[in-house]
Amino acid sequence: MPRARPDADTLARVVLDRYVRLRPGEPVTVETWSHGLPWARALLVEARRRGAPSRLVLEDEPAFFRALGSGGGASIAPPGPERGVHLYLPGPEAFPRLLGLPARELDALVTRHDRSWWSDARRRRTRAFRLAVGEATPSAAERFGVDRAMWEAELIGASTVDPARLARAATGLRRRLGRGRRLRIRHPNGTELLAVRDPRGTFADLGQSDPGTGLVWARLPAGLLVLPLRRGLTEGTWEANRPSYDRYAQPPLALGGRFTLRAGRLAEFAFDRGGEPFAAAQARLGRGRVRAVALTVGLNPAISMTPELQELAEGTVGLLLGESPYHPHRARPRFAYLTPLADAEIDVEGRPWLRPGR
Repeated sequence: MPRARPDADTLARVVLDRYVRLRPGEPVTVETWSHGLPWARALLVEARRRGAPSRLVLEDEPAFFRALGSGGGASIAPPGPERGVHLYLPGPEAFPRLLGLPARELDALVTRHDRSWWSDARRRRTRAFRLAVGEATPSAAERFGVDRAMWEAELIGASTVDPARLARAATGLRRRLGRGRRLRIRHPNGTELLAVRDPRGTFADLGQSDPGTGLVWARLPAGLLVLPLRRGLTEGTWEANRPSYDRYAQPPLALGGRFTLRAGRLAEFAFDRGGEPFAAAQARLGRGRVRAVALTVGLNPAISMTPELQELAEGTVGLLLGESPYHPHRARPRFAYLTPLADAEIDVEGRPWLRPGR
C-alpha cells in the first residue's frame, strides 16, 4: 500500500483547519481511489487527532475496472452522504481506460456524485470538499504533457494558501467594482469584448462549503470571482492565451481559441489546435445556442501552470460559455466551457478595474 507523505500531513492540517474548519465531534468521511491513499491516510490521522469520528471509503481501482469489463459499470455507486464532512480524492488514476465509452455511460462514471447525491447532501447538511491533488497522476501528466512532480507541488501550494488571503482579494475586487455594470475586456492579442454584468449571483469561490445556501461541494485549491453576465448583451472578440484542458476529450487540450459573440451568443469560433471536441459539442447543441454566461477572475497566487485549474491563477480572466457550473443549486451542467486569458485589462464603466500584474 502507498505510504504516507510529509507534504500530505501539511495539506491535511491546512485543509481541516482553515478550509473545513472542523468542528469538535463532527464526523468525517474520506472517500478515495486506490492511488489517493497517501493523502487519505493523512486526512484520517489529522481528523482523528482532533477527536473527530472518521471513516475511510475506498474505491479499489482494479476491482472497478474488472467490474466495468464484465458489464457491471451501472452498479458502481459512491457511498451516500452522511451528516458531517465528506472529503473526496477523485479518480480513477488509469482514466484513459474510460476513453471511448458511450457519452452517457462515461458521464455517469465521471460525475460519480449525481443529482440525487447532491439532494441528499443538502438535506443532511453534508459539507463536501473535492481535493484536486488526487488528479495529478502519472497518466494525467503524460496525457497533458506536463511534469507531474511540478503539477502536484503547485496543487499542494495552491491548496494551502490561506483562505483569508483569497477572501481579501475577492473583497477588494468587489469593492472596486461597486455598482458598475458595463465591462470592457482588452488584450494586445486582439481581444476586445464588451459585456454587462448581472449583479445578482456574483460569487466568490473560496473553498468553503455551505449546504445552508445550497453550496454542497467546495473544491481545493480555490480562489475565483464569478461575475454573471446579462443575457444578450455581450459583444466582440475573445482570444485565449492559455490552454483549455479536458482529460476525457480527444485531444485533451485546446490552444488559441478565438470566439466572436453577437447579442450574447457565440457566432463564430476557431482554434489554433485541439478544437475538435468544442466543435463537436456545438454541432450537438445547434448553431447559435451557446451563450456567454459569466466572466471569472482568478485569485490564487500559487497557481501558474496547473492543468484544468488555470482560471484560478491570480489575475487571469475567464470567459464562461454554455451553462454555469458555479450555480449552487445545480449539479453538472450539460455544457460548460471556460476559456482563460492572462494579462488582460478590464475597465468598468470606463475606469480601470483590472490590470496585468495588479
